[in-house]
Amino acid sequence: MISFDYMSRVCFLYLAVLLTTVYTEDVCVKKGPCTCEFPNGTGIDLTPTAKATFFNTQTYKLENSGARLALSTFYYHPCSDIVLPINTSAAATTTCKDSLALCWYISYMDLLNTTKDTFKKDGGNYQYLGTSNYTTFSPDGKSITYPNVPSSTVVMLVCATTEDRLEVYSLDDPSKVVLAFYSKDACLKQIEEPGRSLGSTLLIIFFSFVILYIVLGVCTKKFLMGATGLEVIPNLAFWSDLPNLVKDGWAFAINGFKLPARGAGPATSPDPNSYDSI
Repeated sequence: MISFDYMSRVCFLYLAVLLTTVYTEDVCVKKGPCTCEFPNGTGIDLTPTAKATFFNTQTYKLENSGARLALSTFYYHPCSDIVLPINTSAAATTTCKDSLALCWYISYMDLLNTTKDTFKKDGGNYQYLGTSNYTTFSPDGKSITYPNVPSSTVVMLVCATTEDRLEVYSLDDPSKVVLAFYSKDACLKQIEEPGRSLGSTLLIIFFSFVILYIVLGVCTKKFLMGATGLEVIPNLAFWSDLPNLVKDGWAFAINGFKLPARGAGPATSPDPNSYDSI
């Protein structure tokens, strides 16, 4: 027979593991394309940064010993996808025709005359980088990843009091571009108003009564009635029979709230097939 001490140790161990798991998982859980929240109600919310236009930033890189200049422009729209205005008259190729959150425009200027420093610019290429429909926050909430299989783009969220702006952080790996978005809305702030909801309050009250019921019941049966082992559980017969009671309840409901038909037998009062006989 299982002892009360053994049950207590098992319950205590289970609660300890559960509480440890809950309080160590301090992760910013995604609540939307540009919003995540920690268990304490704080988090990141870029929703106020969304405008009708894209944030953009430019960078360049010299190639071929200075004979070619690569110009890159990145366009970023937090929280939602919009259509990027593209100059269709230019001889540019594009995969950024549909609504999107990230696009990379790259063009090249080739040196034609070293004496006059004249360059020829091509039409450029617009490359799709990601959509706000598929975003992933880092556990600490300090970056958002926009997947574009097999590549991806990471936008680092930098808390800043300056005007919202986009910068290039790293282009070392073209398949994993890293940008930095500076904004006051990238700072940690209260996402959910402090205080418990009605549902949380009701759950706390319910489980408090359950714990009180178990503790008082166990103490009463153990110290006043001398019960041991499983017998210390209050109303043990009821809880043991609960699965059968639930099963009978479902059968009664499925049968249209009628008792199952019974065979003929001696007349009784009331009728064994009537509602009164329950």
